[in-house]
Amino acid sequence: MEINREMLEKAAQEVKEPMIAFAQKIIRRRSDTGHEKETADAIYEEMQKLGFDVVNRDRTGNVIGILKGDGSEAALMFNCHMDQVDPGDLSAWEYDPYGGIIADGYIHGRGASDTKGTIATQIYLGAMLKNLNVKLKRDLIFTFVVEEEPGDMWGALRMCQDYLKDTPIAFCISGESTSMDIALGHRGKLEVQVISKGKNSHSSAPWLGINAVSKMAPMIEAIDEMAKNMPQDDIFKGSLSIINIECHPGFNCVVPDTCTINIDYRFLVNETVESILAKFQKIIDELEAKDPESSYEVRVRQLEHTSYTGVHEFAELNKPSFVTSIDNEYVQKTIGALKKVGQNPKTYYWDYGTDAAYFVKECGITCIGYSPAEEEYCHSPKDRIKISLMEEALVGYAAICEDIACE
Repeated sequence: MEINREMLEKAAQEVKEPMIAFAQKIIRRRSDTGHEKETADAIYEEMQKLGFDVVNRDRTGNVIGILKGDGSEAALMFNCHMDQVDPGDLSAWEYDPYGGIIADGYIHGRGASDTKGTIATQIYLGAMLKNLNVKLKRDLIFTFVVEEEPGDMWGALRMCQDYLKDTPIAFCISGESTSMDIALGHRGKLEVQVISKGKNSHSSAPWLGINAVSKMAPMIEAIDEMAKNMPQDDIFKGSLSIINIECHPGFNCVVPDTCTINIDYRFLVNETVESILAKFQKIIDELEAKDPESSYEVRVRQLEHTSYTGVHEFAELNKPSFVTSIDNEYVQKTIGALKKVGQNPKTYYWDYGTDAAYFVKECGITCIGYSPAEEEYCHSPKDRIKISLMEEALVGYAAICEDIACE
């Protein structure tokens, strides 16, 4: 297939209506983390209906579709996640979060921007390429994973280790929101837990115990000071936020013996888990030296997962930072392909984290983000995706495939 903007735009028009209908269909299927089955079933059935060469589901419930190439070069992968966050306060929504309603040029609903609208776009890219009878030198692998929202990349990890372990993949395009621009990486995210340890007593006689909540107060003050002087490099500035606090037993007339805080620590490429934990350990050492009654522990938070297929595991909430060079050959080909069809994407870095970090750091796959979804609507009661951008992304995705994956 020789690149031709008019031809691609016409082909995109031919799949526009079923693409929109499918986006509505999966937005109407609630898929909170761990409960993605109905959405996964719909995706599986749609790719089968559209004639993908391979449609599979791994043991964890990730859904994979493949358009086969001649195998002469490593695959091009597209990726999105199927799970969504809870809609929260329903009164804050103008449109039913599970209505998939079309209004003002958008499809509205929870997950539309993160990432169900892009899932529909990527799947119908496959349909569009089949309609164009393109000849592929690379397999196109479409991967839709479970349990991305918790932030530990567990769904992506299971898919790569269980299903794609021996599959050579050269380049991945993440469908996380980019507003048609190109994301080249993001900071890392480590969820750190600090636990203060005390001693129970009846709360009417607190002098008999050691209040773990009170002992946490100077720790919080020290962490707030740390937040004022976070590391910075030429691309990123680190940040941290205390996002949760709880104590045990936390009821009746008992002085609590433990207090735990969770810290969302966003870090730079050159930071490591060990170097980050060492910062907290330094605070612990200083506080314990000042107050012999104080006792603390620091660790990486572990999250328990049970997929909708029943796979049960724990995973550390550790998502690395990554940067893909703008000079990378696949990035340059992507930019060139998009310019050929009238798009002029800027490059930037996501504020949030993505499963792309796993593909880059653990699998050695070059990865970028390129998507019709807009970040401002993610996780908000205005969750939506613009239909015209879905059409543009179809053309853009096809142009990228022509330059990178076609004979």
